[in-house]
Amino acid sequence: MLKLQKKLPLALGGLLLLLIALLAILIYKHNLAVYTANLDTRPLNAGLCRPVSLLDPATLTEHQERLIASAIYEGLLCYDGRSGELKPRLARKWKYSSDAKTLTLHLNDKVKFHNGKKVSAAAVKAAWEKSFTNSKEWSNISMFLPIVGSNTMLDGYKQDISGIQAVNNSTLKIVFDQPNTTFVYMLTSPAFWVYDSSQEDGPYPGTGPYLLKEYRENQNILLVRNEKYHQGPPRLSAINFIVYDDELKALEDYKAGKLDYLDSVPFDQIKEIIKNPDYKGLYVGRPLLNTYFLVFHVNKQPFVDGYLLRRALNYAIDRKAINDTVLGGAYTPARGAVPSGLAGYKSEMSGYSYDPEKARQLLEDAGYIVGDQLIPLSISYDSDEGHRAVLDMVAQQLNQIGISVEFSPMEWDYYKKQLGKMQIPCGRVSWYADYPDPDNFLYSMFHSSKIGVSNFSAYHNPQVDKLLDSSRKQTDPEKRMHCLHQAEEIIVDDAPCLWLFQKCAHKLIGKNVASLSVDSMEMIDWYQVELLKPDLDNGKGKAGETNKKI
Repeated sequence: MLKLQKKLPLALGGLLLLLIALLAILIYKHNLAVYTANLDTRPLNAGLCRPVSLLDPATLTEHQERLIASAIYEGLLCYDGRSGELKPRLARKWKYSSDAKTLTLHLNDKVKFHNGKKVSAAAVKAAWEKSFTNSKEWSNISMFLPIVGSNTMLDGYKQDISGIQAVNNSTLKIVFDQPNTTFVYMLTSPAFWVYDSSQEDGPYPGTGPYLLKEYRENQNILLVRNEKYHQGPPRLSAINFIVYDDELKALEDYKAGKLDYLDSVPFDQIKEIIKNPDYKGLYVGRPLLNTYFLVFHVNKQPFVDGYLLRRALNYAIDRKAINDTVLGGAYTPARGAVPSGLAGYKSEMSGYSYDPEKARQLLEDAGYIVGDQLIPLSISYDSDEGHRAVLDMVAQQLNQIGISVEFSPMEWDYYKKQLGKMQIPCGRVSWYADYPDPDNFLYSMFHSSKIGVSNFSAYHNPQVDKLLDSSRKQTDPEKRMHCLHQAEEIIVDDAPCLWLFQKCAHKLIGKNVASLSVDSMEMIDWYQVELLKPDLDNGKGKAGETNKKI
């Protein structure tokens, strides 16, 4: 190692280091400014109000990370939020075998990674196996487990998943242990996005409409147009993701015209924004595939043989009052296990209305004496002021039917472990869809095979298991959905959970932004988004036929 023979004086050395640091910052900012100034147009500026740490498909854990990564990476199939259907992306077609134990996908053989390498079936297999190995989230790992050989690789006995087979350069075959017509929906998950895994470290080259240009953890992230994108060049020249640690500051920048898209609106500002005519056509609000509920461990007291108690608790809660009072109307009261926005959503599901008299009657029928002596109930949750505010109102409403609530707050990582170990009798859970299908809200959380994995209530109903298994065998979509509807009706009646809310998206779009829509998975098709020049004649600057692309 080369060393200096003499030490610099301390003051001079410090000054020199400071000058070097300042020079580096100036060069970085100059290069970025020159680069963006030389684009066909300025970048679209998108504000994110949560930290961004990871962009590799296998390690994505937060919505804002998935949102950025979705512009860089793609899966074989994609979810069309408007039609609720699956559409081709890197695969041009797919087909199940008659026994639903084999899925064959034919790839688009004209797609290349950002580094110029051609996408092949072998490259897809390698990317999936790397994601399977690198993922730390059990929800991601579990989606691979229906594939033959995945458990063997997970246990370290094999270096690959034998059920993922590259038949030739453009044909991929997936073999399952059991019939699984749900798996095709799982392919939309980031766990199955495709990238060139031959590169040693990430972020890896993807196939998406934008390439990663500048990335520093928890700082601004710049993506630039992929001119060789397989569907043709995207409409934006670049996307500049700006990371904020303060929602109010982000909203202030949006109002000042510094942002073309704001991904998160503060709860206490939503009602005012909705009423304000200035935001007409700019505010986006829609239900997401994300549910918020309390889970009851049916094998722990007081829920053992507690069918009537569980139903009473569901009838005791005024979900609308909690949403309006605590959440600023940002959520939607839940009616069942499956959220709205899915093709399999059952709109006629009655669920549980607010009926405290019925709740009291059910408690009496269960043998509880409702009077001066309150029935105790302990609720555990991951410590957070927002969760506590919701649960305080839940407690107040339960008090009205004779139930006393005690709270047990826990640190998030510890809380997750306790849920997984089935140590929590009653706890708060938020479930975000891994894939856009009712199976993810039914099989994952209520099939007995998932107890201790994602079934945190220890719910076991043989009739429900049979229906959920049958749904995965059905190649007829209508018959498959009928099985899922029947299963949900039984689950909701059994009440292993107290369903509270469905989360909603609350976004703001700039006046000169067109073709930007948020689907129920809270994702954006960045390929379609465009910036429009302000209409200089009328000065309105809104998207319209007279405006021009930039």
